[in-house]
Amino acid sequence: MEGAMEPLPAGLEEKRRALERALGRPVRVRGVRTPDRGLRGRLRVERARVVIEYQVAEVGYFWHLPVIEELLDRAAAGEAWAELRE
Repeated sequence: MEGAMEPLPAGLEEKRRALERALGRPVRVRGVRTPDRGLRGRLRVERARVVIEYQVAEVGYFWHLPVIEELLDRAAAGEAWAELRE
């Protein structure tokens, strides 16, 4: 199940917007809930957009922020697909 894009902390939001400008396409960051508990996050660079998904954890925990940052960095470095796992 896919979640809506939530506001990112200022530093990550600027990085997301910079990536949009550099790639010329929208960058969507969203939380997902999957039965695959080993999944931390994944990146897909598509023709029309970039999708960064992270596994939603307990409310109030922010462990997903470093996952988002790593996937933004990988997309900026030219990677088209990545999956981060436990």
